[in-house]
Amino acid sequence: MVKKMGNKEKMEKMEKKGKKGKGVKAAGNFKRILLPTDFSAVSENALSCARSLAKRHGSKLYVVHVVDFRNDAAGFYVPHLSFDKLEGEMREGAMAMLKRFCSVRLKALKAFEMRVLDGEPYKEILKFSKDENVDLIVMGVSSRGKVDKFFFGSTTERVIRKADRPVMVVPPQAG
Repeated sequence: MVKKMGNKEKMEKMEKKGKKGKGVKAAGNFKRILLPTDFSAVSENALSCARSLAKRHGSKLYVVHVVDFRNDAAGFYVPHLSFDKLEGEMREGAMAMLKRFCSVRLKALKAFEMRVLDGEPYKEILKFSKDENVDLIVMGVSSRGKVDKFFFGSTTERVIRKADRPVMVVPPQAG
């Protein structure tokens, strides 16, 4: 019987053997970890992996959510709110969701920071990773069909292609 290894077991096995992936830092060097979230179940799985890595290595974990006003506010017709007020309320709502997302899941973690960013998600994730000198980006990926990926792409795929630092991709069933 063959046992399928999870991400945690793979990381531990690589650490024991002292192996590094191409261009990847040793796991012990991940002192700043970035977890972008869209609050989905896939993000929860990625959070579980990022939290384990942060605990094991004494890392600071940055949990960010990006509000894309171009898409999130598109199609809204709210005559009693100005666009500026709508943006402010969306930011406040996103921060409230981020606090709820992190409150129970990161209770035992000592060093973490939450941020809400504005802009195109993949660009803001890459900018944040550079600005904060992040060592590792941990992201979930959904298993969407090929047609969706062809027409829409995904934030995770764009970050992987353009990142200048390691990106750990957590599949839907991991964590």
